[in-house]
Amino acid sequence: MKNTKTFWTLALSTGGMIVLIGAAILFLFRYVGYQGADTRAQMSAELVRESLTSHMKAGSADYQNELLEQIASIEGVRSAWVVRGESIVRQYGKGLHPQEPKDEIDRMVLREGKSYHDITGTIFSDTLYRLSIPYVAQENGKIDCMSCHEAKNGEILGVVSIEMEMNDIKGSGILAAAAASTMLVLLGVLTLRNVRRFVASYKEPLDRIAEAMEKAEGGDYGHRIEAPEGKDGYSAVMWTNAILEKLDTTLNESGEKIGAMIRIDQPKNDPMYTLHVGISQLYEIDRFRASIEKDGNLAEVYERLVALIRMRWGLNDFNLFEMNPMTKFTRLVHSEKTLLCDAVNSGCRADRTSGIIDSTECEAACPKMIDPAAQYACRSYPVADDLDIVISIVTQDARELPKIRSVLEQLGNYISASRLQIINRKLEESVRIDSLTGLYNRKFLEEFAALIVAQSKRTAIPYGVLIVDMDGFHSINQAYDVQVGNEVIKAIGRNIQDLTRPGDMVIRYGIDTFAVVLYDYEHDETEQVAEAIRASFKKKIRVNTYAILKTVSIGMAVFPAQTGNMKEAIEFAKRALLEAKHRGGNCVVSFDPKSMPL
Repeated sequence: MKNTKTFWTLALSTGGMIVLIGAAILFLFRYVGYQGADTRAQMSAELVRESLTSHMKAGSADYQNELLEQIASIEGVRSAWVVRGESIVRQYGKGLHPQEPKDEIDRMVLREGKSYHDITGTIFSDTLYRLSIPYVAQENGKIDCMSCHEAKNGEILGVVSIEMEMNDIKGSGILAAAAASTMLVLLGVLTLRNVRRFVASYKEPLDRIAEAMEKAEGGDYGHRIEAPEGKDGYSAVMWTNAILEKLDTTLNESGEKIGAMIRIDQPKNDPMYTLHVGISQLYEIDRFRASIEKDGNLAEVYERLVALIRMRWGLNDFNLFEMNPMTKFTRLVHSEKTLLCDAVNSGCRADRTSGIIDSTECEAACPKMIDPAAQYACRSYPVADDLDIVISIVTQDARELPKIRSVLEQLGNYISASRLQIINRKLEESVRIDSLTGLYNRKFLEEFAALIVAQSKRTAIPYGVLIVDMDGFHSINQAYDVQVGNEVIKAIGRNIQDLTRPGDMVIRYGIDTFAVVLYDYEHDETEQVAEAIRASFKKKIRVNTYAILKTVSIGMAVFPAQTGNMKEAIEFAKRALLEAKHRGGNCVVSFDPKSMPL
């Protein structure tokens, strides 16, 4: 049954080819006939036009009717006629013989001044070729038409039309096409007989090869084809088995190696797909790593991670934290929406467990989540001994958590590949650490201020800003020595850190001046912290055998309530500190734009 179906398919295909070739031959003969008729008509029309011009110049214009009758008597020419234009009719009249437009074609050529040619008739009727060409007045041609005619240059003086018969050419073409078609039919029949014999001997091996290819398309490259009993198709089967064996071995080994390097996104049971996706992901990861190499600091690296989460996976509710496992210090780097995690103040469970925390694992999977109704998944990525990156992704639909878990796995590929670059940026950032106190220095604050402004535009989180300065610090160096003074500076830093939360920033801003950036603090809360810091210095600072009692003055400002520029908020706090000093020190002064002009 299948052999019969294959045969008739070939027969229909061959018949279609014969019809197409026959039609092409007919078209070719029609085209050749058309070209021959067009050439003869053009020559006759030009002959009429040139002869009319010559006799008109010689004063024997009546010769034209005799000339047209002679041309019409030529074999193959049905008729020839001349049409006078309006300017000729006005000057010479309509003439002795009718020379008015014969049909709409003549009138169209008179109007437009363009030649017209066409073929009319069918295979069962007379076939005529019509050519009409305009006679255009020329001033600079072989003959100066202006010398005899009252016409403008380019005006249509008349039309020369000729009709020619093409029946002889049509008949020859039909006979030739019939002969060629007959030969093609005979050739097709012989070809089909030979093809049928050939296909029949190869059909079974080809069916087996097709079955193997279908399985390979579905991801199964382990299927092998049983060798046929005869010689026909044996080589094709053996070659196919050899290719499948190489593909199966290469794809599986490559997939296993890529799987050991990265976690494949959306894996399938198809080694070819695994290899393709793995190579694509490795390429993307390497581009990401190369981009990080060009980043100027760790903040830019974090911004690139944020952009990756947004653009690569289309997520819009996530948080990124930087954690130090040694000091337990936690810093919020980025919050895409409202922060729903209290990891800044009380640590991170995902960082402690070094795994993925999923809200579907159990009730209250992470006690740090502020909103118990939220669905979330968090993961920690160890980078160095003193640096872990924690990413928390939030959703309102628990059905999205498998996708989120996959995203967290994929992020591990990017962070692992870029680990060395992140460590280098972290080491470069150590330049922003004050060597005496171990706190961030002024350079870090200047960079961090710009990051706060960018985050505040998305989250509207308020910050309190304090500038703390010891009253009369210079007297310590005079009364004791520089070493004692350094110890006092370190004690000031420790004292302030003890009264702030882990997510707040304490910066050594000057010799004995410290800046404090309080995360998520309004004005009243900021003032309470400032008063607590000031009151803590009622106790003496002990350095070796010395007990030193000193007070501090504190200037205060809030961001963005007083200004949308964090650097300007720092300047406000410095101006408030100057006011505190003018009031005698040992006090907290909040910036007032009316009484404290900059």
